[in-house]
Amino acid sequence: MLDATFAPPAPRSFALSEHRNLRFATLFLLYFAQGVPFGLIDYSLLAWLAQKGASAAAIGGVLAMIILPWTFKLPYGLLMDRYAFLAMGRRRPWIIIGQSGLVAALVAMAVVNPGASQISVISAFAFALGLFSAVQDVAVDGLAVDILPADEIEQVNGYMFGGQAIGTAVAAAASGYLIAYVGLPAAALALAAIIAAILILVLIVRERDGERLLPWTSGAASQRNLALHLGAFGPILRNLLSAMFTRQTLLLVPSFVASQAGWGIFLGLAPLFAANVLGWEKNIYSGWGGQASLVAGVAGGLVFGVIAGRWGARRMFIACALLTAAFACAMFAMQAQWSNPVLFITAIFAFTALSVFRAVTSGALAMRLCSPAIAATQFAVFMALMNLGRSVASAALGWLDSMGGIPAMYIAMIVSSLIAAGFAFAAKVGR
Repeated sequence: MLDATFAPPAPRSFALSEHRNLRFATLFLLYFAQGVPFGLIDYSLLAWLAQKGASAAAIGGVLAMIILPWTFKLPYGLLMDRYAFLAMGRRRPWIIIGQSGLVAALVAMAVVNPGASQISVISAFAFALGLFSAVQDVAVDGLAVDILPADEIEQVNGYMFGGQAIGTAVAAAASGYLIAYVGLPAAALALAAIIAAILILVLIVRERDGERLLPWTSGAASQRNLALHLGAFGPILRNLLSAMFTRQTLLLVPSFVASQAGWGIFLGLAPLFAANVLGWEKNIYSGWGGQASLVAGVAGGLVFGVIAGRWGARRMFIACALLTAAFACAMFAMQAQWSNPVLFITAIFAFTALSVFRAVTSGALAMRLCSPAIAATQFAVFMALMNLGRSVASAALGWLDSMGGIPAMYIAMIVSSLIAAGFAFAAKVGR
């Protein structure tokens, strides 16, 4: 018999709860995957539609459809907190479902290849991509609350939302080029391949040591997850109501909604501005939007999370909201210079960076208010309400256009950003 001293070491387990760098990288890549559909829809497809002569209402409708499923994140969270295959972890099976759905939707888009006049078909694909990315997002957020120590929250939120912005940037740049010079099917298949590669990572890591990688492999649920799992809708809802009706939460919710409304308005007005004011071709706006997302994503991963942790997430959230209002006010006041593309390019970079920083800080604030037992449900409520603001704002683009066009949209951005700053100041959550 071999002496135990010379026995080979046990194989290293790829468990997120045990390895700091692994969970940082995994959460970054999962949020990268969530950014991919928005790079395709928000930048490349909307720019393509605007260049083809689509109306503000049509563009706003497509934009609203990708974000609409994100407003129903409460049911997703309830399902995930209630139904879990704990042997594979509380969240990982749902992440696999979400990523598999994204790959399938992109492959289907490549097969159908809708034309620019088929707004209803494009909207249906936008909805499907929004649905599966929202399912994955709820599961990933629940995973983050489950496995992150308190001292990593701000920094990891920087990595997560930075990853989402970088994913948006890569998807916008790649799909913008491919749609312009090869076609929509090539763009959709390229993005499907990216998400499929990240899905492979999810299949080879565990949440905690001892869990199964796949349903038919060996492993068992961790004692922590067994203790946390409520297993019924009643206790989940009672815990949720108790957590959501606190003073801090009731003040932060309208702040979150208003801040996202401002970003939703800009995402709708930007392709209209590029096509109708500057006369840009379809791939020019998606290229600049992709570069702005890339810069903002790198800043989110390297800087924004660190700043939020050092100076306080709430203070930085308020600063972002006020700066958004200031930049929107400047754009409104400088209408005589709108024909200068440098002004609009500056606005793209400024608003994109502020949106990522605001996402980092709002995510950290929401995460600190979540209870681990209902993390998927509670965080889903926060995120759903944020995306409700963005969806409603996007859907209102046609009305804003009839009220005064792009200047009216900038005014709406100013108002919503000031509302966000005011409620966040009153909330007194954290620093």
